[in-house]
Amino acid sequence: MLARFDRQERLYKAIKLVRPVHLNVSRTVEKMLEGAGISVVERAVLELLCEEPLTVPEAARRLSMKRQFVQRVAAGLIDKGLIEKRPNPEHRRAYFCAPSPAGRDLFNAVHQRELEMLHAVLGDINQTEVVVALRVMARIDAAFEALARQVSEGT
Repeated sequence: MLARFDRQERLYKAIKLVRPVHLNVSRTVEKMLEGAGISVVERAVLELLCEEPLTVPEAARRLSMKRQFVQRVAAGLIDKGLIEKRPNPEHRRAYFCAPSPAGRDLFNAVHQRELEMLHAVLGDINQTEVVVALRVMARIDAAFEALARQVSEGT
């Protein structure tokens, strides 16, 4: 007997995988960061700031985290000398955070190790599969971000 393809049920199964994938990736990254002197969350903030200098509120929005939490993480990275404050001409108090040379070097080293690990364990996934996965995950993220906004606004 042929099973009927139910697109919504398959999409649901894909979404259900997000949590275990996130947890397993986080555990693996945490293990890979041993000795680097940064946590998984610090690594995420540092990565974002290596892409472009941002204010803490903007970094928090992009990471879907609370501003106060990102503020504490950024303060820790500043204390470690991995990011630095830069003036924001549009707002005196909301400074830009940018990686220091040491922070950029650390992130590049960590990222290179991650890329090597990905190649070793998932190098058989082809470009088309990656493009499709990125497209689907981006659509899911955008849809649930919009839904979360609606729920928090009470609409």
